[in-house]
Amino acid sequence: MTLAFSVILATRDRPGLFADALDSVISQDYPFFEIIVVNDGSSESAMVEYQQIWDKAKQTLGSRLSVLSLVYRPKGHGPGYSHNCGLELAKGDFICFLDDDDKWVDPQHLSRAAISITNKTDGGKQVDLYMTNQQAWINDKQVTGPVWLEGLAKELVARGKKADSNGCYEVTVSDLMSASGFCHMNCLTVRKTLLEQLGGMDESIRWEQDRDIYLRLIDHARMMLHHPCVTSFHRVPDPGKAVNLTTSVGMLEKRLLQIRVLDKAALFSRHFLIRAHAHRHKAYALKKISQELADKQEWETARYYAAQALGVAPGAKWLFFSLYCFIRSLRPRKKISDHD
Repeated sequence: MTLAFSVILATRDRPGLFADALDSVISQDYPFFEIIVVNDGSSESAMVEYQQIWDKAKQTLGSRLSVLSLVYRPKGHGPGYSHNCGLELAKGDFICFLDDDDKWVDPQHLSRAAISITNKTDGGKQVDLYMTNQQAWINDKQVTGPVWLEGLAKELVARGKKADSNGCYEVTVSDLMSASGFCHMNCLTVRKTLLEQLGGMDESIRWEQDRDIYLRLIDHARMMLHHPCVTSFHRVPDPGKAVNLTTSVGMLEKRLLQIRVLDKAALFSRHFLIRAHAHRHKAYALKKISQELADKQEWETARYYAAQALGVAPGAKWLFFSLYCFIRSLRPRKKISDHD
Protein backbone atom coordinates (compact mmCIF):
# COMPACT_ATOMS: atom_id res chain seq x y z
CA MET A 1 0.00 0.00 0.00
CA THR A 2 1.37 3.41 -1.03
CA LEU A 3 0.19 6.32 1.08
CA ALA A 4 -0.30 9.76 -0.46
CA PHE A 5 0.02 12.97 1.54
CA SER A 6 -1.52 16.40 0.96
CA VAL A 7 0.49 19.23 2.53
CA ILE A 8 -1.58 22.38 3.09
CA LEU A 9 0.46 25.58 3.23
CA ALA A 10 -1.57 28.73 3.92
CA THR A 11 0.17 32.07 3.45
CA ARG A 12 -0.41 35.81 3.47
CA ASP A 13 2.07 38.59 2.65
CA ARG A 14 5.19 36.63 3.66
CA PRO A 15 6.70 35.42 0.37
CA GLY A 16 10.28 35.32 1.68
CA LEU A 17 9.50 33.05 4.62
CA PHE A 18 6.98 31.11 2.55
CA ALA A 19 9.69 30.23 0.01
CA ASP A 20 11.69 28.51 2.77
CA ALA A 21 8.63 26.60 3.94
CA LEU A 22 7.78 25.49 0.42
CA ASP A 23 11.36 24.39 -0.30
CA SER A 24 11.41 22.32 2.89
CA VAL A 25 8.43 20.32 1.63
CA ILE A 26 9.80 19.97 -1.89
CA SER A 27 13.00 18.57 -0.32
CA GLN A 28 11.17 15.55 1.11
CA ASP A 29 12.61 12.25 -0.13
CA TYR A 30 9.14 10.68 -0.35
CA PRO A 31 7.62 11.32 -3.80
CA PHE A 32 3.94 10.64 -3.14
CA PHE A 33 2.76 14.02 -1.93
CA GLU A 34 1.05 17.12 -3.23
CA ILE A 35 1.29 20.69 -1.98
CA ILE A 36 -1.80 22.87 -1.74
CA VAL A 37 -1.00 26.56 -1.31
CA VAL A 38 -3.82 28.76 -0.04
CA ASN A 39 -3.03 32.43 -0.52
CA ASP A 40 -5.20 34.34 1.95
CA GLY A 41 -5.58 37.57 -0.01
CA SER A 42 -1.99 38.81 -0.16
CA SER A 43 -1.22 42.34 -1.35
CA GLU A 44 -0.48 43.07 -4.99
CA SER A 45 3.17 43.82 -4.23
CA ALA A 46 3.63 40.47 -2.47
CA MET A 47 1.84 38.63 -5.26
CA VAL A 48 4.60 39.49 -7.74
CA GLU A 49 7.14 37.64 -5.59
CA TYR A 50 4.72 34.82 -4.81
CA GLN A 51 4.10 34.19 -8.50
CA GLN A 52 7.82 33.82 -9.14
CA ILE A 53 8.07 31.29 -6.30
CA TRP A 54 5.11 29.27 -7.58
CA ASP A 55 6.38 29.28 -11.15
CA LYS A 56 9.73 27.91 -9.99
CA ALA A 57 8.08 25.24 -7.82
CA LYS A 58 5.88 24.16 -10.74
CA GLN A 59 9.01 23.18 -12.65
CA THR A 60 9.71 20.56 -9.99
CA LEU A 61 6.22 19.56 -8.87
CA GLY A 62 4.08 20.02 -11.95
CA SER A 63 0.49 19.03 -11.21
CA ARG A 64 1.44 18.17 -7.62
CA LEU A 65 1.32 21.89 -6.81
CA SER A 66 -2.05 23.62 -6.52
CA VAL A 67 -2.48 27.30 -5.70
CA LEU A 68 -5.76 28.78 -4.49
CA SER A 69 -5.93 32.56 -4.04
CA LEU A 70 -8.70 33.95 -1.84
CA VAL A 71 -10.17 37.41 -2.26
CA TYR A 72 -8.55 40.19 -0.24
CA ARG A 73 -9.90 41.03 3.20
CA PRO A 74 -8.22 43.54 5.55
CA LYS A 75 -7.57 40.89 8.21
CA GLY A 76 -7.65 37.88 5.93
CA HIS A 77 -10.02 34.94 6.22
CA GLY A 78 -8.06 33.34 9.03
CA PRO A 79 -6.12 30.09 9.32
CA GLY A 80 -9.18 27.91 9.89
CA TYR A 81 -10.92 29.06 6.71
CA SER A 82 -7.71 28.81 4.68
CA HIS A 83 -6.94 25.30 5.88
CA ASN A 84 -10.49 24.16 5.18
CA CYS A 85 -10.22 25.50 1.63
CA GLY A 86 -7.06 23.45 1.22
CA LEU A 87 -8.77 20.39 2.66
CA GLU A 88 -11.49 20.60 0.01
CA LEU A 89 -8.85 20.34 -2.72
CA ALA A 90 -6.79 17.58 -1.06
CA LYS A 91 -6.51 14.20 -2.77
CA GLY A 92 -4.14 12.47 -0.35
CA ASP A 93 -4.91 9.80 2.23
CA PHE A 94 -3.36 11.94 4.97
CA ILE A 95 -3.25 15.69 5.53
CA CYS A 96 -0.20 17.61 6.76
CA PHE A 97 0.08 21.29 7.60
CA LEU A 98 2.94 23.77 7.64
CA ASP A 99 2.87 27.41 8.73
CA ASP A 100 4.27 29.76 6.11
CA ASP A 101 6.83 31.24 8.54
CA ASP A 102 8.11 27.81 9.66
CA LYS A 103 9.82 24.95 7.84
CA TRP A 104 10.37 21.21 7.98
CA VAL A 105 13.95 20.31 8.90
CA ASP A 106 13.82 16.57 8.24
CA PRO A 107 13.72 15.47 4.57
CA GLN A 108 12.66 12.00 5.73
CA HIS A 109 9.59 13.25 7.60
CA LEU A 110 7.02 11.97 5.11
CA SER A 111 8.85 8.74 4.31
CA ARG A 112 9.12 7.92 8.03
CA ALA A 113 5.44 8.74 8.53
CA ALA A 114 4.50 6.48 5.59
CA ILE A 115 6.54 3.57 6.97
CA SER A 116 5.18 4.00 10.51
CA ILE A 117 1.57 4.20 9.39
CA THR A 118 1.88 1.38 6.85
CA ASN A 119 3.52 -1.00 9.32
CA LYS A 120 0.60 -0.63 11.71
CA THR A 121 -1.99 -0.78 8.93
CA ASP A 122 -0.51 -4.02 7.60
CA GLY A 123 -1.18 -5.43 11.05
CA GLY A 124 -4.88 -4.76 10.57
CA LYS A 125 -5.07 -1.50 12.52
CA GLN A 126 -6.33 1.90 11.40
CA VAL A 127 -3.94 4.74 12.15
CA ASP A 128 -5.63 8.14 12.27
CA LEU A 129 -2.90 10.38 13.73
CA TYR A 130 0.89 10.51 13.47
CA MET A 131 2.68 13.11 15.60
CA THR A 132 6.28 14.30 15.83
CA ASN A 133 8.16 17.16 17.51
CA GLN A 134 9.57 20.54 16.59
CA GLN A 135 11.96 23.13 17.99
CA ALA A 136 10.87 26.67 18.80
CA TRP A 137 13.10 29.64 18.08
CA ILE A 138 12.65 33.36 18.71
CA ASN A 139 15.04 35.30 16.52
CA ASP A 140 18.34 33.38 16.95
CA LYS A 141 17.63 31.86 20.35
CA GLN A 142 16.05 28.46 20.91
CA VAL A 143 13.14 28.39 23.34
CA THR A 144 13.79 25.92 26.13
CA GLY A 145 11.16 23.22 26.44
CA PRO A 146 9.25 21.20 26.74
CA VAL A 147 6.84 23.28 24.69
CA TRP A 148 4.93 20.58 22.82
CA LEU A 149 5.53 16.81 23.05
CA GLU A 150 9.32 16.90 23.57
CA GLY A 151 9.22 15.04 26.88
CA LEU A 152 6.56 12.50 25.96
CA ALA A 153 8.87 9.68 24.82
CA LYS A 154 10.74 9.70 28.12
CA GLU A 155 7.43 9.53 30.00
CA LEU A 156 6.26 6.63 27.85
CA VAL A 157 9.45 4.67 28.52
CA ALA A 158 9.06 5.32 32.26
CA ARG A 159 5.61 3.72 32.03
CA GLY A 160 7.02 0.64 30.37
CA LYS A 161 6.05 1.41 26.79
CA LYS A 162 8.42 0.40 24.00
CA ALA A 163 8.95 1.91 20.58
CA ASP A 164 8.48 -0.25 17.52
CA SER A 165 11.27 -1.05 15.06
CA ASN A 166 10.81 2.36 13.45
CA GLY A 167 11.10 4.24 16.75
CA CYS A 168 7.36 4.93 16.96
CA TYR A 169 5.11 4.69 20.02
CA GLU A 170 1.40 3.92 20.17
CA VAL A 171 -0.17 6.55 22.39
CA THR A 172 -3.52 7.00 24.10
CA VAL A 173 -5.54 9.98 25.24
CA SER A 174 -4.21 9.31 28.75
CA ASP A 175 -0.62 9.51 27.49
CA LEU A 176 -1.23 12.76 25.64
CA MET A 177 -3.17 14.44 28.45
CA SER A 178 -0.31 13.76 30.84
CA ALA A 179 2.15 15.52 28.51
CA SER A 180 3.12 19.11 29.24
CA GLY A 181 2.08 20.34 25.78
CA PHE A 182 0.30 19.31 22.62
CA CYS A 183 1.23 18.50 19.04
CA HIS A 184 1.64 21.61 16.89
CA MET A 185 0.04 21.44 13.45
CA ASN A 186 3.46 21.55 11.75
CA CYS A 187 4.08 18.09 13.25
CA LEU A 188 0.59 16.64 12.83
CA THR A 189 -0.35 14.11 10.13
CA VAL A 190 -4.04 13.21 10.14
CA ARG A 191 -6.15 10.83 8.12
CA LYS A 192 -8.21 12.90 5.73
CA THR A 193 -11.46 11.07 6.44
CA LEU A 194 -11.17 11.80 10.17
CA LEU A 195 -10.54 15.49 9.57
CA GLU A 196 -13.55 15.63 7.25
CA GLN A 197 -15.66 13.75 9.80
CA LEU A 198 -14.93 16.48 12.35
CA GLY A 199 -15.83 19.24 9.89
CA GLY A 200 -12.25 20.47 9.52
CA MET A 201 -10.97 23.50 11.39
CA ASP A 202 -13.16 25.83 13.44
CA GLU A 203 -13.17 28.95 11.26
CA SER A 204 -14.35 31.21 14.09
CA ILE A 205 -11.16 30.69 16.12
CA ARG A 206 -8.15 32.77 15.09
CA TRP A 207 -5.85 31.94 17.98
CA GLU A 208 -5.22 28.49 19.51
CA GLN A 209 -7.07 26.92 16.58
CA ASP A 210 -4.26 24.35 16.53
CA ARG A 211 -5.08 23.31 20.12
CA ASP A 212 -8.77 23.11 19.22
CA ILE A 213 -8.26 20.70 16.31
CA TYR A 214 -5.71 18.69 18.31
CA LEU A 215 -8.15 18.10 21.18
CA ARG A 216 -10.94 17.17 18.78
CA LEU A 217 -8.72 14.81 16.80
CA ILE A 218 -7.33 12.86 19.76
CA ASP A 219 -10.87 12.61 21.14
CA HIS A 220 -12.02 10.72 18.02
CA ALA A 221 -8.91 9.03 16.62
CA ARG A 222 -8.89 5.24 16.67
CA MET A 223 -5.13 4.82 16.77
CA MET A 224 -2.42 7.41 17.36
CA LEU A 225 1.34 7.21 16.84
CA HIS A 226 4.08 9.43 18.19
CA HIS A 227 7.60 9.56 16.84
CA PRO A 228 9.90 11.68 19.04
CA CYS A 229 12.02 12.92 16.13
CA VAL A 230 12.24 16.67 15.45
CA THR A 231 10.74 17.44 12.07
CA SER A 232 9.97 21.16 12.17
CA PHE A 233 11.55 24.54 12.92
CA HIS A 234 9.01 26.90 14.47
CA ARG A 235 9.55 30.65 14.54
CA VAL A 236 8.03 32.13 17.69
CA PRO A 237 6.60 35.55 16.80
CA ASP A 238 8.65 38.46 18.07
CA PRO A 239 6.36 40.24 20.58
CA GLY A 240 7.90 43.55 19.50
CA LYS A 241 6.55 43.20 15.97
CA ALA A 242 2.85 43.10 15.03
CA VAL A 243 3.51 41.21 11.81
CA ASN A 244 1.28 38.20 12.23
CA LEU A 245 -1.87 37.00 13.90
CA THR A 246 -0.21 36.01 17.18
CA THR A 247 1.39 39.40 17.82
CA SER A 248 -1.44 41.54 16.43
CA VAL A 249 -4.15 40.09 18.69
CA GLY A 250 -4.29 41.59 22.20
CA MET A 251 -3.64 39.35 25.18
CA LEU A 252 -7.15 39.66 26.63
CA GLU A 253 -8.64 38.77 23.26
CA LYS A 254 -6.30 35.77 23.09
CA ARG A 255 -7.50 34.60 26.49
CA LEU A 256 -11.13 34.83 25.37
CA LEU A 257 -10.37 32.74 22.28
CA GLN A 258 -8.52 30.28 24.48
CA ILE A 259 -11.55 30.00 26.75
CA ARG A 260 -13.75 29.27 23.74
CA VAL A 261 -11.47 26.38 22.76
CA LEU A 262 -11.55 25.02 26.30
CA ASP A 263 -15.31 25.43 26.66
CA LYS A 264 -15.80 23.41 23.48
CA ALA A 265 -13.55 20.68 24.83
CA ALA A 266 -15.31 20.68 28.20
CA LEU A 267 -18.76 20.49 26.62
CA PHE A 268 -18.29 18.14 23.70
CA SER A 269 -15.32 15.85 24.37
CA ARG A 270 -16.09 12.18 24.84
CA HIS A 271 -13.04 11.47 27.02
CA PHE A 272 -13.13 12.49 30.67
CA LEU A 273 -9.42 13.34 30.66
CA ILE A 274 -9.87 15.89 27.88
CA ARG A 275 -12.76 17.49 29.75
CA ALA A 276 -10.66 17.61 32.91
CA HIS A 277 -7.81 19.17 30.92
CA ALA A 278 -10.22 21.82 29.62
CA HIS A 279 -11.52 22.65 33.11
CA ARG A 280 -8.00 23.00 34.49
CA HIS A 281 -6.71 25.22 31.71
CA LYS A 282 -9.86 27.33 31.62
CA ALA A 283 -9.29 28.17 35.28
CA TYR A 284 -5.76 29.23 34.40
CA ALA A 285 -7.00 31.47 31.55
CA LEU A 286 -9.65 33.08 33.76
CA LYS A 287 -7.08 33.77 36.47
CA LYS A 288 -4.75 35.39 33.95
CA ILE A 289 -7.57 37.64 32.73
CA SER A 290 -8.42 38.63 36.29
CA GLN A 291 -4.79 39.37 37.15
CA GLU A 292 -4.29 41.47 34.03
CA LEU A 293 -7.42 43.49 34.79
CA ALA A 294 -6.34 43.95 38.41
CA ASP A 295 -2.99 45.27 37.17
CA LYS A 296 -4.98 47.89 35.25
CA GLN A 297 -7.06 48.56 38.40
CA GLU A 298 -10.25 47.57 36.60
CA TRP A 299 -11.52 46.04 39.81
CA GLU A 300 -15.16 45.33 38.94
CA THR A 301 -14.27 43.34 35.85
CA ALA A 302 -11.33 41.71 37.64
CA ARG A 303 -13.74 40.60 40.39
CA TYR A 304 -16.10 39.15 37.76
CA TYR A 305 -13.40 36.96 36.21
CA ALA A 306 -11.86 36.07 39.58
CA ALA A 307 -15.26 34.76 40.67
CA GLN A 308 -15.47 32.65 37.51
CA ALA A 309 -11.99 31.26 38.12
CA LEU A 310 -12.98 30.45 41.70
CA GLY A 311 -16.04 28.60 40.43
CA VAL A 312 -14.02 26.51 37.99
CA ALA A 313 -11.15 25.76 40.38
CA PRO A 314 -12.00 26.55 44.02
CA GLY A 315 -9.10 27.42 46.29
CA ALA A 316 -8.20 29.61 49.23
CA LYS A 317 -5.87 31.83 47.23
CA TRP A 318 -8.53 32.74 44.70
CA LEU A 319 -11.19 33.12 47.34
CA PHE A 320 -9.07 35.82 48.98
CA PHE A 321 -8.18 37.37 45.63
CA SER A 322 -11.88 37.53 44.67
CA LEU A 323 -12.70 39.19 47.97
CA TYR A 324 -9.82 41.63 47.50
CA CYS A 325 -11.12 42.60 44.04
CA PHE A 326 -14.61 42.93 45.48
CA ILE A 327 -13.44 45.28 48.24
CA ARG A 328 -11.40 47.38 45.82
CA SER A 329 -14.39 47.60 43.45
CA LEU A 330 -16.50 49.14 46.25
CA ARG A 331 -14.29 52.20 46.47
CA PRO A 332 -15.91 55.16 44.74
CA ARG A 333 -14.47 56.08 41.40
CA LYS A 334 -12.98 59.46 40.83
CA LYS A 335 -15.64 61.66 39.30
CA ILE A 336 -14.80 62.91 35.85
CA SER A 337 -15.59 66.59 35.48
CA ASP A 338 -16.86 68.22 32.32
CA HIS A 339 -13.45 69.87 31.91
CA ASP A 340 -11.46 66.59 31.97
